[in-house]
Amino acid sequence: EKMLSPYPYKTAQEHYAALLAKAKAAGGPTVYTKATVPDWDGWYARDASYSSSQWTWGTVNQVSTILSLLTPEYQKRMVQMNYHEGVNNAPQWNASFCYPEGIVRWWVQVSQAGNFQMVVTPWMVQTVSGIADNFLRQIMVDKKSHVLTGPQFYGETIGFWDGDTLVTWTANVQGWVLHSLFEYSNKMEIVETWKPRVENGQFAGLNHEAVFYDPDAFVAPLRATTQFQRNATPQTEGARYMPI
Repeated sequence: EKMLSPYPYKTAQEHYAALLAKAKAAGGPTVYTKATVPDWDGWYARDASYSSSQWTWGTVNQVSTILSLLTPEYQKRMVQMNYHEGVNNAPQWNASFCYPEGIVRWWVQVSQAGNFQMVVTPWMVQTVSGIADNFLRQIMVDKKSHVLTGPQFYGETIGFWDGDTLVTWTANVQGWVLHSLFEYSNKMEIVETWKPRVENGQFAGLNHEAVFYDPDAFVAPLRATTQFQRNATPQTEGARYMPI
């Protein structure tokens, strides 16, 4: 129950449009300049206190629980993949073939994609991360639609600001696989919200929610939530992203 989306939306487009309408009703979306854009630049790490709720890691659920969220075809594919990894020792790891990890692997523990460097500008927000492959995500701010004509391993993301909350919509995704967790299709789309978290009056990190829509792979939209702690700022000497 905690893995299913609590929202009534059937598609990512419907979800994103509802959040955009809410922002417009309040006088938004918010438009920032270089001088006023939220100061989120820096290096982030997943908050370890959320580990017990991260179902996308594949370590806190039974296989049957994950399977219950999948359509019959994608149930079959997951069972086959687990068999080849667990019985005849034939795992198919993306990095072994120099393939990209795929967008949903950004939410997996061992990918380290959730430990990222973030740069925020008025027109684009970018994260870069990785441990076996590089994850480069770019959120194009205040763009009205997706424009890519073909699927990409990390999709195409547009977004807008609703006050100090960043709302994003990823589409044009290349269907791929989360190793022994599950496959997803080219119809995968994701709506995310990024909200600042304040401790003792100071910006400390981000609260993050993702809702996954894939009518081919999932019986219903799924949700994952977590926190990110900002561990370093641009002024931190020695902080770097090391390309993989």
